[in-house]
Amino acid sequence: MKEVFYEESVDLHNQQSAKPKYMVFTVCGWLSWVLAFLSGINTLIGASGLIAIMISLVLTALMIFSAVFLLTKRHSFYISYDYTFVSDELRISKVLHYRKRKHLYSIGSDRIIQIGRVDSESYKKLKKSPDIKEEILTPNSEAEEDKEFIYIYATTNVGKRLLILECRMQLIANIVRYMNRMVLEPEFNKKQ
Repeated sequence: MKEVFYEESVDLHNQQSAKPKYMVFTVCGWLSWVLAFLSGINTLIGASGLIAIMISLVLTALMIFSAVFLLTKRHSFYISYDYTFVSDELRISKVLHYRKRKHLYSIGSDRIIQIGRVDSESYKKLKKSPDIKEEILTPNSEAEEDKEFIYIYATTNVGKRLLILECRMQLIANIVRYMNRMVLEPEFNKKQ
């Protein structure tokens, strides 16, 4: 069979809601660094007595921890996902603030059990199952104009997962083309 490469990205639609959160975390993070520096200076110069030094060291450590946490976490408000299908394997990655890519899943076509539309009867049955964990792999609550919310029920390295993607039908067509069996849910082609 011919090699196929298909890639699709899903970006955050409403970046206006992410910007204030990003700014608050940035300002608070840098403020924590300044307070950690001042607390450190106080420990070296002004603290006298063992209890005062210990309290000042604990405050300095807390400020350093909060600064690192806030400045690292601020990028998580700008999340996007990349779905790549390369001849028989679907690769899903999470991208933080267009800078850092984290590979989440590599799913061979032999590990895909079922594909369907979110909110179909098949989806509702799978979601109720206690041994299947749902994982939403899109930053949006509404699909873009030319995309749909699709579920892929698959066996992954961490167990059975119900993966929710926001993608074009072209991605699903490429996946189905490489399958030796029918994986689309029974009601997939019915009008919604």
